[in-house]
Order: sequence, then C-alpha cells, then structure tokens
Amino acid sequence: MTKHASDDAAKLEQGRNLARQLFDLKLRQLLKIDDFQRMVYLKDFPLLGEVEFNDVRRQVIEAKRSRQIQVGWLSVPHDITVLVFVLVTWIVDLGWGTIAAIATLVLFESLFQVYFNPQMYAGLGTLVWFTYPAYALLAWVLYNRGLEWFWIALVVIGVWAGTFLAGIIVRIPAQLYMKKKVEAAIRKAHEAAGEKKKQPDVNVPDKS
Repeated sequence: MTKHASDDAAKLEQGRNLARQLFDLKLRQLLKIDDFQRMVYLKDFPLLGEVEFNDVRRQVIEAKRSRQIQVGWLSVPHDITVLVFVLVTWIVDLGWGTIAAIATLVLFESLFQVYFNPQMYAGLGTLVWFTYPAYALLAWVLYNRGLEWFWIALVVIGVWAGTFLAGIIVRIPAQLYMKKKVEAAIRKAHEAAGEKKKQPDVNVPDKS
C-alpha cells in the first residue's frame, strides 16, 4: 500500500469515527455545534479539516432526519386509528367505534409497512397533535353518555395503549412478507449468478 493510499485510509477511518460520535448527539445538539466545539472535534481527528467535518456533520444530520421521518411515518396509522375511533364513537357508539378502529388499523398498518412517502409525512405527521384533543373529546362523549369516571379513564387508556399494541401485532404479517420478499430476491440473484458461471464462454474459438 502506498503512503497516499495509507493516508486516505486513515483519513476515512477518522471520518467514520467522527460520524459515530456525532450520531450519538441529539439532532438539536448537532444543529447547534459552534466553532469551539468544532475545533475540539478537529483536535481529536487531526487528519480532518473543516470541510471534511462539515460534510460529515451534514451527512449525519440528514441520516438522523431521515430516521426520524421513518419512525414518525410508522406512527401515523396509530394516529389515524385514534381519530377514526373517536369520531365514529361520537357519531354512533363505542361498539362501532371499535370495529371502525380495528379495520382502520389493519388497513393503514399494512399499507404504511410497504409504502413510504417523506413528502406525505410533512402533512400526516401533524395528526399526532389532533389525538390529544381527540382523547379529551372521547372522555367528554362518554361522560355525557353516563359512564363513570373510572370506566372513562379505562377506555381512554385502553385506546391509547391498545392501538400501539395492536399495531405491533398487525405489523408482523407485513414484516414477514417483506422479509420473505427480500430473501427471495437475494436467492434469485444468487441463482442467476450461479447460472451465469455455468454458462460456457461462447467467445472461445474452436481449435478443432
């Protein structure tokens, strides 16, 4: 290995170590790194300059934002389910609200497991803020229908916790399907590579 290649490898390794350290920070801490903090990091990684530091920091910020969006995306079915449950319970009754919530949860959990749209999340991510007044509306509706306070509390807590738990259970078939699909694609690629190796070289001239 030449000295230039060795220096590049060492520089790359320091970049990776810096990325690991920065990834441990919260997003708001990453966004607020000042000149003094940057100089401290650069002292620990002397092969990196400000350009490399800023590039690594930018990539880490993008990765953390992408991860937040993906996690938030998977919570949207829960928020939609809560809103549907409260709305149907308000308009009809608790039984129909439960049925509508189960159907909504199964539909959207399955859909959101196989479909991801960061642009749509910009709007759908705000639904979580509507769930809080929805719980209050649910308590008010049940109170006006004559339920005791402890039953109201039990229903509200049950909706909050039950939708999370049911969501985990509903995701299992979709996750297994995606896992099988990936494994099938990998197996198909390996088989195709094996067949390609077995094929004779048609470019070899005939010496007979």
